[in-house]
Amino acid sequence: MNDHMICRCEDVTASDVRAAIDAGACNAQEVKMRTRAGMGPCQGRVCRPAVEAMVGVSGEGVLQSTSSMTVHLPIRPVSLQDLVIIREQ
Repeated sequence: MNDHMICRCEDVTASDVRAAIDAGACNAQEVKMRTRAGMGPCQGRVCRPAVEAMVGVSGEGVLQSTSSMTVHLPIRPVSLQDLVIIREQ
């Protein structure tokens, strides 16, 4: 199971998530900060359930917090010309 890809956007495997938990990550948000899982273009839409499930079952009561990963809306690129047009109005 450790070779399974959890976050395709950031190339995070199950062993990376397990290492973050073993290193002291207490919830999904802390795993995200240590591994970058959920920080790619999909913003965790694909990997968040897997990360939260791994955190939820890993500690048998050791984990202190059940905080889920924060979700950010996707941002799309804006050209400089579009910004200039907006500013002139």
